[in-house]
Amino acid sequence: MPCLPRGINNRLMRLRLPLRGDNFATIISVYAPPMTSSDAVKDKFYEDLHAPLATVPTEDKLIVLGDFNTRVGTDRDAWQRVLDPHALGSCA
Repeated sequence: MPCLPRGINNRLMRLRLPLRGDNFATIISVYAPPMTSSDAVKDKFYEDLHAPLATVPTEDKLIVLGDFNTRVGTDRDAWQRVLDPHALGSCA
């Protein structure tokens, strides 16, 4: 079936859903490696992510969602009402 999720690897999944008329939405689900992963692992992840993004038809609605394992900074006061404490930290 064309609208079943298709696993790309253990960190990426793709789903193409029909919408009204001849329109489609492509959803790419992401689970990025943690910040403690090696640069090689993180680089491989982004290389793997590029392939499905590059093949989405330009007329599709594209939705990319998931756990990107990112940090927004270290200013806890500025973000305390927006993010939980785990979203704040070092980007080193």
